[in-house]
Amino acid sequence: MTPERWQQIKDLVNSAIAADAATRSAVLQQSCADDLPLRLGAEALLSFHEDATRRLAHAPAVDLVLNSQMPLSPDRWQQVEQVFQSALELEPAARAAFLAKACGADAGLRHEVESLLVYQAAAGDLIGGAIQQAAGLLANEPSEKTRFTPGTTLNKRYRIIGLLGRGGMGEVYRADDLKLGHPVALKFLTEKLSNDKTMLARFHSEVSMAHRVTHPNVCRVHDIGDVTTSSGNLHFLSMEYVDGEDLSSLLRRIGRLPSDKAVEIANQLCAGLAAAHEAGVLHRDLKPANVMLDGKGRVRITDFGLAGFAEQIKGSEVMAGTPAYMSPEQFAGKEVTTKSDIYALGLVLYEIFTGKRVFEAGSLAELQKMHESSAPTNPSSWVKDIDPLVERVILRCLEKDPSKRLASANQVADALPGGDPLAAALALGETPSPEMVAAAGSKMGMKPMYAVACMLAIIVGLVVNAFLRDKASPTLSLSRQNSPDDLTHKARDLTRQVGYTERPADSAFGFGQDFDYLSYVNRNIPAEKQLDQVTKGRSVIVYWYRQSPQYLQSWDDGWITAYDPPRDFPGMVSVWLDLQGRLSRFEAVPPQLDQTHAIAPPPDWKPLFAAAGLDATTFASTEPEWTPLAACDVRAAWAGVHPAQPEIPLRIEAAAYRGKPVYFHLIWPWTKPQGIQTPQTHISNIVVPVILLLVLFGALLLVRYNVRQGRGDRRGAFRLAAFIFSVQLLTWLFAASHAPHLGELYGFFFQGVSRSLLWASLSWLLYIALEPYVRRHWPVVLVSWSRLLSGSLRDPLVSRDLLIGILFGIVTQTLWLLERLANLRQAVIPENSERSSWSGLRFLLASSFMNNLSSMLLLALFILLFLFLLRIITRREWLAAAIFVAFGCWLGSSNSDSPLRSALLAGLSYLLMVSIMLRFGYVAFACYLVISGLLSFPITLHFSAWYTSSAMVVVGAILALTIYAFHTSLGGQKLFAGKLLEE
Repeated sequence: MTPERWQQIKDLVNSAIAADAATRSAVLQQSCADDLPLRLGAEALLSFHEDATRRLAHAPAVDLVLNSQMPLSPDRWQQVEQVFQSALELEPAARAAFLAKACGADAGLRHEVESLLVYQAAAGDLIGGAIQQAAGLLANEPSEKTRFTPGTTLNKRYRIIGLLGRGGMGEVYRADDLKLGHPVALKFLTEKLSNDKTMLARFHSEVSMAHRVTHPNVCRVHDIGDVTTSSGNLHFLSMEYVDGEDLSSLLRRIGRLPSDKAVEIANQLCAGLAAAHEAGVLHRDLKPANVMLDGKGRVRITDFGLAGFAEQIKGSEVMAGTPAYMSPEQFAGKEVTTKSDIYALGLVLYEIFTGKRVFEAGSLAELQKMHESSAPTNPSSWVKDIDPLVERVILRCLEKDPSKRLASANQVADALPGGDPLAAALALGETPSPEMVAAAGSKMGMKPMYAVACMLAIIVGLVVNAFLRDKASPTLSLSRQNSPDDLTHKARDLTRQVGYTERPADSAFGFGQDFDYLSYVNRNIPAEKQLDQVTKGRSVIVYWYRQSPQYLQSWDDGWITAYDPPRDFPGMVSVWLDLQGRLSRFEAVPPQLDQTHAIAPPPDWKPLFAAAGLDATTFASTEPEWTPLAACDVRAAWAGVHPAQPEIPLRIEAAAYRGKPVYFHLIWPWTKPQGIQTPQTHISNIVVPVILLLVLFGALLLVRYNVRQGRGDRRGAFRLAAFIFSVQLLTWLFAASHAPHLGELYGFFFQGVSRSLLWASLSWLLYIALEPYVRRHWPVVLVSWSRLLSGSLRDPLVSRDLLIGILFGIVTQTLWLLERLANLRQAVIPENSERSSWSGLRFLLASSFMNNLSSMLLLALFILLFLFLLRIITRREWLAAAIFVAFGCWLGSSNSDSPLRSALLAGLSYLLMVSIMLRFGYVAFACYLVISGLLSFPITLHFSAWYTSSAMVVVGAILALTIYAFHTSLGGQKLFAGKLLEE
């Protein structure tokens, strides 16, 4: 209703008051004609005025209110209308107390509002439907002559269909947009408001706010414009036309909604409100009257007249809104935030599911007190069969403390029936169960386009990785000249040539890296000559061979090394060769009991010189300085140079017993006596162990707390520990040296079991320490892992994560190979291949597959725990990730000759780690680490290389896992949408 219309009604009432009863009836009959609501309202006002005159005989304010010569100003009309709207929301019994507080000493304001209420009640809600500020989208019949008649075209674009309603700010018309070709609602300001700068600014603000929110469940505002009429310039906005009714009238008409329909409407409400909040807009007046339902039952949130940005709403603006739907903090005038809208949403949901208002008060003060201190009646008190989850969600929205409410409208939707159970548990502040975590996430397969792209990228990545490995690993080119079998044959031939002809009971071989030589080259050889030094001179990689008249058994972890078991049994022989097959060291243990008394012949050093690729005649004898570790009766030493490295001095130390060489050693400037190691004093060698110890200590504290609280997925922890134990035991069975005697059972078997138990216990400890907190704060990390632990090996999400892990593992290895290739131009760097797997198929299976699998699963837990501890300390996920990446940058650059490039590459790798972990979860991350470790075995495009067969095992395993993950990740989807394979 416009101020002019209200003034016209008051003029009618004033003229009727002055007449007698007969004349009054005639005046009303003539003025109202067939407009029955107008007549009923005018008659009610006459009765109300006469009663008020008797009660307030000495109050001149009554005459002023009904004086037709004093029309209401726009500001005064807005004040009247605001109080009137708030009073409409209250029950009639509560209105008197509300008006007493809202109007105070302003009797004129109160009488004006009371007059409007009387007119509205008698006219059959004529006003209530006409003054909807949200666009006036009710299909009411016009009660007076319209400004624009049907068929009128405005601005050559909008054709008027009819009047929808009138309100305090103007009129709303149904029109057709001739340009866009769809129906719209046109909301016009009155002439006075169109010229009022304040009201016009508010009109523009409403349009601006509504424009920021684009969502199917929010009434769309299309444009703002103006049109020139005979009475002046009118501003209007065009908006979506909704053919339906508001939620308030629907609830009055039918009561509460059926549960399924209520959930549907609630979800749409949440979606629309979430869109507004994401755009930074607070609605501030969410109530059933501002929610429209179209003919198909779809929700539209309307009326952004009070909307604004949280930071801009201060002072008295905080309390703007409808009292019945205001939050406690709004009543207190403290603040208005998205949590205030969540409170209003809870009030609306309460009415949707129960058909009742949360609070019914007799006065505004009582209503305020209820909102601030009274607990709402449980919805189940009204509706016995209401879903308990719905009740919990509503009551969480209606918490007095904003911090205890659900954080967002999306969380409300997730917590409702049919939402995401994982998100629902988190929204309600609960820790989801492992079963709930496993049930969360996508059930659909990976899109075929993405799955095919991943598989092709993996295949290309393997080819690129093999190509770069050949280029970036110069020592591998040397290893291709002599296979381990060739080197073993040379070592055995040399052993027989120098007199050790007995058939050994056991033998072993392996590869190591001469870090002292590498350090010497990096310090003393110009960068441009270093590559030639290690490829044409001595190789960085060293081959060792051992044989013994008894079984070789390691007392450490079962793996035979060059020094374990100790070389202390008579008849043991050890030989060291470079990758070109040249001797660099020979050692043998003479017999402990020697009963021969004959004079021993002089030792023959020529086979050893020849095996070392040296000419004995070019070396000069000198005094021995190095003492062999075995008994000897002859010592010798020579000085000279190696023909392949003439610029480096070379010393040879030798010893023999009874004419048989027991010691022959090439002593280079970098050679150090056994037991003297190059000191490692870099800070990273201290920081990393300290961090590991701190993480382990933190894990112990968390385990202690979780066990006391009965928390943690103990079933999952047991399954992980059992898997780690099994894999480690298989690793020991494959890699350890075994012997057919009882000592194998009583000693070495239990040693392997105890070692496997240690790994299993460590994995159990880390899992129990970490899993409850990750399930509470980062449950998405464990979704596919929980499914895998439950036995869902063919789950599409698990396979998707495997595919992602394989892809990024190959990408990371490729990046590191590129970095190695770049570093080769500056300095020689260590070969990072897994050399233990060069020793044969069983060592490949034990090292590259089984040990790599268990150790990487454990490393993934360590990294996840480290990240979580950082999150606890920093209280910010992004800050924890940033510190983790920064730590990686520092670690990568700490031992590099190109610190900047290494730091950037390490930072990229660590960023990739944390991204995979938080985006795809533990399965993808663990797979990423496993593939990275697996690719430490050199794969190659040189198919004639001796390690090609082993490389094919590695590549075949990766491809087999890729094909399995690719097929399973599709979840039964067809690769081709068409009928290419069916025709």
